[in-house]
Amino acid sequence: MARFFAAIVLLAILPGWTDTRGMVRVEAASPDKPYDFVVHVRNIPDIKYNPLVRQDRNRMALDLVRGECRGGRVVGEDTVTTEIYGLTSSLPDYVVLVSCARTRSSRRPG
Repeated sequence: MARFFAAIVLLAILPGWTDTRGMVRVEAASPDKPYDFVVHVRNIPDIKYNPLVRQDRNRMALDLVRGECRGGRVVGEDTVTTEIYGLTSSLPDYVVLVSCARTRSSRRPG
């Protein structure tokens, strides 16, 4: 009986700790960067989404910032390797850099 309760407690605690691979985040970039948002897109395939296809990643990033970013465009991307060689194997995390359209008066000098 004690093993049963221990298993229940373990199963209740683990889901929040184990896996963050499907998480999507949008972060504001530093003011000194030439882009406005850093978008961490999903690395797990879904219907009409393949993380290995650049156009799919870019479309997802632009959809995520659409409400906050008028005339957004992708200006770069980065791939973060998350696997621990010899111990785990996982898809990399994909980061898409998005810049928003600016009016003439709000453009940065230079």
